[in-house]
Amino acid sequence: MSAIGGKMASLKRYRGRWSVKIRRKGHRGIYETFDKISDARSFINKVESDIQQKKYRDISEAANTSLRTVLHRYIREKLQHKQDKKRERSKFNVILRHDIVKRMLAELRTSDFAKYRDQRLELGITNSTINRELSSMRVAIQTSIDEWDCWIPENPVKSSVKLTENPARERRLETGEYEKLMIACKRNTKWSSPSIFWCPAINFAIETAMRLSEQMLLNWKHVDMEKRTAFLPAEITKTKRSRTVPLTDAALAVLKEVPRHIQGKVFPMSLNYHNRGWRALCKRAGIIGLRWHDLRREATSRMFERGLSISEVQSITGHVTMQMLTTYTQHPAEILAEKLKN
Repeated sequence: MSAIGGKMASLKRYRGRWSVKIRRKGHRGIYETFDKISDARSFINKVESDIQQKKYRDISEAANTSLRTVLHRYIREKLQHKQDKKRERSKFNVILRHDIVKRMLAELRTSDFAKYRDQRLELGITNSTINRELSSMRVAIQTSIDEWDCWIPENPVKSSVKLTENPARERRLETGEYEKLMIACKRNTKWSSPSIFWCPAINFAIETAMRLSEQMLLNWKHVDMEKRTAFLPAEITKTKRSRTVPLTDAALAVLKEVPRHIQGKVFPMSLNYHNRGWRALCKRAGIIGLRWHDLRREATSRMFERGLSISEVQSITGHVTMQMLTTYTQHPAEILAEKLKN
């Protein structure tokens, strides 16, 4: 054991790590462990300096509180106020299965979250998903620091840990894919039955640019065939803002084709049933890499191709900002070349 800083602190190696003890009259003992001696010495210098300048704050609460406890409390007290509670809860459930949550808040370092990131990458998780998980942990930890007296000198989830995200997805229907989907959805199987709803659902998505959840929760009482509109109440939209979607001739034709269901829903499918059915349809159609959300991108792109302005499209699609629509306004080079002909 070696004395550091006038016998205020001691530093020793224990089981491959560096153990720090800091004691001073009038202050609770501080115990920390580090992988590197340089980190241990920096911690000692920082704490002793803060004590001398009367800036030191007790970290004993954080030393006895695990990240798991913090995340569970955040879910219980904060998540209920989020717009998309189910999706957020699902994300936290993934994090809670990782070993990092066993660590005490005071012992977590940026390197721990870098390790978490790398392990998730090895599992094939996308950069954007990992970044959202890191952001969720950062927010929960910051809340514990600011509101729950689990004080630590700094939030260990730093921006340097985050990954560069892939460019915005630009997938649309490719030549022949629409026809393949129409053929596939007319074949009755376990996950594509009842077939009477699949073709209309696909066509309606392409015509309205509704999100999947909005379309699956659309009720007949909110459809006005005379005014050619479909009203989406705030409680079923992702942004929690109601909006009215104009219906094209093709969209109206779809609604005339769909039978009225006793539930009142235009498309009486659960999200789970729909997701399984969609995967089965794409497999049967021989289509790779097409997501249902790509139909929303297809619809939005077609609106711009018809000459609608960004503000007009935004009012239909429900995008929060116009900036989110800029990826849809990039015109194909072959079309621009045609326009530039003399």
